[in-house]
Amino acid sequence: MDLYAIDSDTESYAETSDSEEDQEECELTYCGHAQNILSSLDESIGKIDNFLSFERGFLHGDIVCSAADPSGQLGRVVGVDMLVDLETSSGDIIKHVNSKKLSRVRSFVSGDCVVMGPWIGRVIRAFDLVTVVFSDGARCEMLLRDSEVLKPIPPILFEDAPYFYYPGQRVRIVHPSISKSGTWLCGSWKASRDEGVVSHVDVGLVHVNWITSVTNVWGGQSSSPPNFQDPKKLTLLSCFPYANWQLGDWCTLSDCEGSLWENSDKSCFMSMTWKSSSDTQMAIGTYGSDYSQTYVVAKTKSSVDVLWQDGSTSLGLEPQSLVPVSTLGDHDFWPGQFILEKLTVEDNGRCQRTGIVTSVDALERTVKVKWAVSVDSDTVSYGDGLTEETVSAYELVLHPDFSFFTGEVIIRSAVNIENSEANLTNGTVAVSRESLDTSSAFLSCIGNVLGYNDEGLEVQWASGAISRVQHFEIIALDRILDDSLESMIEEHTTDDLVDMAEQEKMHLEDTKSALEESAGDCTGSLRKATAFLFSKTAFNFLTNVASSLFGAHDSTSSSSVNADSQYQIVTTAELQPSAEDISEEKQTMELITQFEKPTLASENAMTKGFDVVTDCSDHHFVKEIGHENVKRGWVKKIQQEWSILQNDLPDGIHVRVYEERMDLLRACLVGAAGTPYHDNLFFFDIFFPPDYPHEPPSVHYHSGGLRLNPNLYESGKVCLSLLKTWAGTGSEVWDPENSTVLQLLLSLQALVLNEKPYFNEAGYDKFMGKADGEKNSITYNENAFLLSCKSMTYILHKPPKHFENFVKEHFTCCAPHILDACKAYLGGDLVGHARDSAYISDDGCKNSSTGFKIMLAKLLPKLVTTFSEAGIPCSP
Repeated sequence: MDLYAIDSDTESYAETSDSEEDQEECELTYCGHAQNILSSLDESIGKIDNFLSFERGFLHGDIVCSAADPSGQLGRVVGVDMLVDLETSSGDIIKHVNSKKLSRVRSFVSGDCVVMGPWIGRVIRAFDLVTVVFSDGARCEMLLRDSEVLKPIPPILFEDAPYFYYPGQRVRIVHPSISKSGTWLCGSWKASRDEGVVSHVDVGLVHVNWITSVTNVWGGQSSSPPNFQDPKKLTLLSCFPYANWQLGDWCTLSDCEGSLWENSDKSCFMSMTWKSSSDTQMAIGTYGSDYSQTYVVAKTKSSVDVLWQDGSTSLGLEPQSLVPVSTLGDHDFWPGQFILEKLTVEDNGRCQRTGIVTSVDALERTVKVKWAVSVDSDTVSYGDGLTEETVSAYELVLHPDFSFFTGEVIIRSAVNIENSEANLTNGTVAVSRESLDTSSAFLSCIGNVLGYNDEGLEVQWASGAISRVQHFEIIALDRILDDSLESMIEEHTTDDLVDMAEQEKMHLEDTKSALEESAGDCTGSLRKATAFLFSKTAFNFLTNVASSLFGAHDSTSSSSVNADSQYQIVTTAELQPSAEDISEEKQTMELITQFEKPTLASENAMTKGFDVVTDCSDHHFVKEIGHENVKRGWVKKIQQEWSILQNDLPDGIHVRVYEERMDLLRACLVGAAGTPYHDNLFFFDIFFPPDYPHEPPSVHYHSGGLRLNPNLYESGKVCLSLLKTWAGTGSEVWDPENSTVLQLLLSLQALVLNEKPYFNEAGYDKFMGKADGEKNSITYNENAFLLSCKSMTYILHKPPKHFENFVKEHFTCCAPHILDACKAYLGGDLVGHARDSAYISDDGCKNSSTGFKIMLAKLLPKLVTTFSEAGIPCSP
């Protein structure tokens, strides 16, 4: 046993020794590799850290806020200083180069805005003009429309090059005809010259889409130039190019820096393999004298100047101290902007004031405005200090014609062409009609906005000159294009409507003539055959339609009642079916759910949630056609909808349907508590199309000309996925099998008229819970309540038909609560949370803004007056 144990231990020891030797050998073998891996890993991590440490870039005109106070005032970037590190193809780094010394590798790229004579265009494509130097010193310049004619030869200097051809690239000529037809700068074409090195690349031809011309804007006429142009004839329209550099961009340096290439890329060129050493030496001499050095932006370091809403300017800010603002509120303004005073219906006849913003209190939403004494097509004059006034941001709107943003392309107005100001940097800009006889003269009529300056705008013209102009002296290119597009659409739509109306009229006349020519009492037979298919209300509806389409045979017959109404009413006695008709339709009758028609609305029944009424003359869809072509089962479906509404309507929703028009419906929704719409009434007109329920109903909102919700437009359009007026999935879209009008009304009340309607705007839901989003939501709610108060006055002055009594009863009941909420808001409570002092918004806001209180204080007396005029007892 002992011997066995000793032998076992010895064997175990021997195995252990062998294992340790193997491990040591393994460590010796891989130690060097591991050190190399770790060293490479450290180097890679260092490069990754350098890459991830790149700063956030800002451009002129960007909207920002302080990273330390994201809910505070906003700022606009008005200046950018940038230093860059440049890397050569050999890996050398040139540090701290001023970005103003950099130039683009290509003079034109797709998307550039260019000017030629009076015309403005957009570059569609730029074709390369490539210069190739051969080993014997010959040089050829080729215009390339196809990237397949020159093939790159390894080694590839830049795997991820942004351009197909670049200096230093070895290429092979695939199609000799290209080089044969090229321009030989040195030497002549030989078939053997099929490989070379790209020494220079620029743009040789530009495809331009011409947009408009200055002369056309001024009311004249000029023909557009050819789309393909020599780049030498084009002028690039650009401002702040030095601030647009990003990591990985290719660039060139000015001449003073150009010699830096000799210690870097020349060695790379010399390392290339040529056919012979003599070829290499000859190529080096030629290549070095003609080479256009290219660099890659490896790092950027910038500082920015910011103009804040309060009028102060911060210089040289670090980008890390700022946060970009993705969404801008409707009531955010900046010093220098031209604004208009909002006017209401009650202000009809009063002159709308125009002014310029001097400062903004973003927290309190108030704006200091210097009002213009007079504004016309030639001048704008401002008053003295007494005309400056602090107003609510909610009573202002940007001037539609005098609003410009940084970098925007503008055209000098024809009226003010001879009134240009003194140039701020380059002397004087003087333009007259007589001077516009050359193409270059128009370069002083097209430019980019640099920013606001001394109650005017600073503009850089295509000529390079910079001058100050007034808002009325220039016209925005985008605004010109928008107006042209709208006029084209309007003209096209008008023509289509006229054509459709004519075709419709001809079709109806042909149908009527054909029916009149058919045998006997065709209309009467039609009426009798369908009489027992429907309940009385449905029957009346269809017989009215038939009468309106075909008319009565005897114009003096008693069936022709009320010739002025939209549809002639046919008496039931005329439509009594025969015994045969009853027998034929008995089975169909049994399949139809009979609808118990409610009592017609009366003075003491107007507060009912559901009611059947007559007279749809003020309904938005009263003139809709197509109800005479309803499909089988349509009436039954409408009756089912009526039954659901009659039995299941919740509080806060009221519906009126029409006895003579089953395809029409009117609904009233009461704004829910906790929302900016609380206690207000919202009216919707609904139309059931002939193929309902396979298609959703059409809905029109009674807006009163106010936009108080992202989903409800001034035009009355309702944007909702359930109506197929917006994209949606699953239960959000209309389902013919399950969707109902009640579901639609509940969606409008709960999902549209909700607590935070700001986030209903497309794409804004991603900002929920973020500082800028919640701040904008509070502002939106304040403005929505102000508009809701205006809406109340409009509804009381002109309530929709069949809701007159209900409107008065509702506001009689709710007026005290509405006025009490207004007083609470004036005391500082947030909209939707009156008397809830403990409530704090998601952005930390506890009080309503001063700007909101100013507007509410102006509206409250008008609201009280409206209540009193309607006979509603109240006290301010």
